[in-house]
Amino acid sequence: MIGIDFGTTNSAVAAPTGTDVTIVPNDRGDRLTPSVVAIDRKQAVVGSSARNQSVQHPDRTVFSVKDYMGTDEEILVGDRPNASSFVPEELAGMILRKLRQDAESALDRAIDRAVVTVPAYFNDRQRQATKHAGEIAGLSIDRVLNEPTAACLAYGLRTGADRLILVYDLGGGTFDSSLIEMGDGVFEVVATNGDTSLGGDDWDARIVEWLEADLREEYGCEITDPVSIERAFEAARTAKHELTSRKKTTIRLPFLELESETVDIERTLTQTTFESITRDLTEETIRLCEQLLAESPYTKSSIDEVLLVGGSTRMKQVRSQVATAFDIEPSTQINPDEAVALGAGVQAAILDDTLPVPSEDTDRQLDAVSASSTGGDLKLRNPDDIVVLTVTPQSVGTTVMTDLQTETTEYSVLIPRNTPVPAHETGLYTTVADDQRYVRIEVLQGDGPLADNELLDAFDLGPLPPRPAGEPDLEVQFTIDQDGLLQVRAKDRDNEIESGVTIESVFGRTADEIQAMATNLPEVR
Repeated sequence: MIGIDFGTTNSAVAAPTGTDVTIVPNDRGDRLTPSVVAIDRKQAVVGSSARNQSVQHPDRTVFSVKDYMGTDEEILVGDRPNASSFVPEELAGMILRKLRQDAESALDRAIDRAVVTVPAYFNDRQRQATKHAGEIAGLSIDRVLNEPTAACLAYGLRTGADRLILVYDLGGGTFDSSLIEMGDGVFEVVATNGDTSLGGDDWDARIVEWLEADLREEYGCEITDPVSIERAFEAARTAKHELTSRKKTTIRLPFLELESETVDIERTLTQTTFESITRDLTEETIRLCEQLLAESPYTKSSIDEVLLVGGSTRMKQVRSQVATAFDIEPSTQINPDEAVALGAGVQAAILDDTLPVPSEDTDRQLDAVSASSTGGDLKLRNPDDIVVLTVTPQSVGTTVMTDLQTETTEYSVLIPRNTPVPAHETGLYTTVADDQRYVRIEVLQGDGPLADNELLDAFDLGPLPPRPAGEPDLEVQFTIDQDGLLQVRAKDRDNEIESGVTIESVFGRTADEIQAMATNLPEVR
């Protein structure tokens, strides 16, 4: 079994080898694989090769597939009008298949099982879509592990200390924050919060917006050509990376196609300007962390360590604002790009009962491990009796009709957010009309007003025997398993009538449809 960090920008694989959990290199010898897919005729190209051809062929290339997980959006890839249509699970399946193939080559063995990480704030649909992508890739996903928990698992096994950790996880497309108690081999998530649509891509977009505003002022026109748009975003990504180690950088875009002319662009972006145009994005991540703390029994002063996870935490303004907000210099003991994958590899070893047993000199080796931000493979300390306890990131419940005449409904929460999982809760309800034969059970996830929450599924309980309104004793049970996946059952306790649903089919896709996607997946290289 392997551990996979399926990221918005990059993905990584880790596996136990001897007394280590190591990052498994891809076929190019790289420790990270860009999460980019390009469709070239009947082949799918994944990784650096796909990213490198994106400027010339933007229509054939898909970035940030993870952002679409759990949606029913169909993504067109290829030259119009002959483009092919894919659902997000298929494209994600191509990336996961490439990771599996490279890992099989590097480890010289067949691989059919994996732990895959997801943002802690992923909802049920997004988690199920991730599992389906694994099936399409030829992998059985034994555990869907939250990214902050994985990172803390890797960090905790390296340090061996008892601490309260705030995990600040800023990836390419998502942001998560989790508060985790760590001690005696137990990693317990106290609370989690986040935003699945906030990530490093938004910082890239702000650079492009800044550039476009400058071009409008000078040339009075917009960047509309797809190739030019992709060139602008690629330049923005490069500038962002360069500003992690420089005070300024130059953005050069020769022969850029605008609406009415071709121009040579050269602009200087300073670190000060970059911080200014993105300050509200970083402040939003801090606000989410503060909200997390407010919902926990702890305060800022209780935090022993802030652990930075995700490649986007390399940005200077992120590190400085986090340090200021929590009055702690953030930890960089594990490479932020690799921490999640390493934790997934540890979880895979635990589930597979192949957790490496340290040799006698493991502690001496561990003490010699560098604390630099470049990290390295994970030397395991005290690997026995490891327990990972997590929570549900969003509340789940059902709708309750409170007024039959006006058809007014309310959201009845059965399992509140940050409840430890696995979790099981029961609610008692009744009918609202005389001789009502069926009751509609809607399954909702979220923490907003009724209309803002996600409708995961719905089913009918019945036919019920005719009785006066309010007389039936109806029981609704919500169960969340260790992966955060949900099962709902409802029954009439007086008449042994029962119905239910397991939220495992995203948008009605059946097991046969998932298998067909796997069979028809293009050759991946």
